[in-house]
Amino acid sequence: MPIDNIPAARLEAVLRRAQALNPRWRAFSFIDAAGARAASAESARREAEGRTLGPLDGMIVTLKGNIPVAGWPWTEGSALYRDRRATADAGIVAKLRAAGAVLLGATTLSELAMYSPDNPAEPMGLNPWDPLRTAGGSTTGGGVAAALGLGDLHLGTDSGGSVRNPAIHCGVVGFKPRLADLSTSGMPIYARSLDVLGLLARDLGVVEAAMAVLGTAGDGTPPGTATPPRLLVPRALIEATADEETQALFAAACTRLRATGIALIEAELPGWTEAEQGAGAISLQEGGRVLQDLDLARLGPRLRARAAAWKVQSPEAVATARQDAERFAASFGAALLAHGATGALTPGWPFPAPRVETETVVVRGQTIPLDPRRNAFARLANAIDAPAIALPAGIYPSAGVPFALQITGAPGAPAAPFLQATRAVATALPPPPAPAAATTIV
Repeated sequence: MPIDNIPAARLEAVLRRAQALNPRWRAFSFIDAAGARAASAESARREAEGRTLGPLDGMIVTLKGNIPVAGWPWTEGSALYRDRRATADAGIVAKLRAAGAVLLGATTLSELAMYSPDNPAEPMGLNPWDPLRTAGGSTTGGGVAAALGLGDLHLGTDSGGSVRNPAIHCGVVGFKPRLADLSTSGMPIYARSLDVLGLLARDLGVVEAAMAVLGTAGDGTPPGTATPPRLLVPRALIEATADEETQALFAAACTRLRATGIALIEAELPGWTEAEQGAGAISLQEGGRVLQDLDLARLGPRLRARAAAWKVQSPEAVATARQDAERFAASFGAALLAHGATGALTPGWPFPAPRVETETVVVRGQTIPLDPRRNAFARLANAIDAPAIALPAGIYPSAGVPFALQITGAPGAPAAPFLQATRAVATALPPPPAPAAATTIV
């Protein structure tokens, strides 16, 4: 869908809302009001002259605090970099500027973008549906800003669900493309095998428009018409992993999808869990190696624990993790091809967003560790370099927080056709509600 230029009045409304809501919900660590106004004025001038730089011209965009924007604080959510400012734009920021985007501010995140529900160095965003529950991470502020209507497009990084987790818990769209699709030049990347740039928005059309402009490797095609896709459903995995309420919401969503002609094919996908857990081992190896070169005394306790875990990680475990991921990528790709399917459909998380301090959850009467169960569906896509998207699909009756679907595409699949198939799913789902905080009139 085309994205209209945003008048200055709308930017001012967003700035007023951000000023009013950010002290409570902590979406932003920095807001560049002057820079945003200057960019918006330039966009309005182009519009008055009858010219445009494309679908992102005038769009209000936020960037996760680990993405350098020249002149902005560049903290990566860590005390290590509390006083640092970026001296140059990351490659993706240069693309956004060239496309006429209005850069609003830096959003909060887990320390060094390594997932954590809290951050002692820089307070993270709060879930606008329930501030006692996690808003997801590590692109926390991006999800909060999207849910509160503080911008149109929100950029983050994702090495194991870090864009999709906040999208799931905040009730917005979160898209992770394959490794090659969005440039990470000029950015700190701590897990090279897994980490990608990703996008969050309330509207899937915004994600499609952004990928058409910012994407590489042939993804610059505009959105086409939505056609009903075919999707595999790993029923045994879902039943073994998700709680009853999640399964009920998933079943209701599947009923809606089938009613619109979307084919859902139950299929066993052996090796999913091993490959997903392999992503955790790979992330620990690559990220832990980076942590050893930093001043551990200035890092938070969770990252110090991560560094300690890396020291005792065996090379054999990492080698096995990579083999598991490679094997599953091959078998999953073959299964999709055999069924003519676009991807696999699962819930986003196996249970509702837990309270921030939670270390365990109860699933079907059994108390289990939150980690690694929370990763059961989201992290796999990083292990096999597949596109994946989280789509809001309802509300948990018991907790009053969002439920989401996730679609995991074929390993190495380009973004454009995957998003086109995804749109048929999004269209079949009920319009996502907004949290009460987002309806605040400022």
